[in-house]
Amino acid sequence: MKNITDRFSFILKPSTIVNGGVGVFALNDIAKGTYMELFLKDFQEEIREKKDTPIELQGYCLNLSDGKILCPKFFNRMDIGNYLNHSENPNVRYEKDKGYFSVRDITTGEEILANYRDLDEPVNTRAEYYMGNNSK
Repeated sequence: MKNITDRFSFILKPSTIVNGGVGVFALNDIAKGTYMELFLKDFQEEIREKKDTPIELQGYCLNLSDGKILCPKFFNRMDIGNYLNHSENPNVRYEKDKGYFSVRDITTGEEILANYRDLDEPVNTRAEYYMGNNSK
């Protein structure tokens, strides 16, 4: 079990989640409590108007309480963490201003899954994510 992750720890493959599209998978065993290097330190986001963002890209954005969305600044250079899929039984958790951490041991080949509720999205905009309409 490794207790660190780096640029050689993850790979994108077809998701195990129904309508999940692409998912993030572990390339090695990862110990519980490990910081998950899913986003580079220089990852940039920007707040955008929903109407100005192609519908196909909105699933990679986070709904904000004012009706705008928080998106990767460069959709053509997204970090691997942008491909995390939602699960009610995630194996990673998000800690605000700290990043993602494994909540249990993760085995090689396992899909990395997060609970989108950890992202503080407004309650009234969550349904589209949890109803399977967010196929990343």
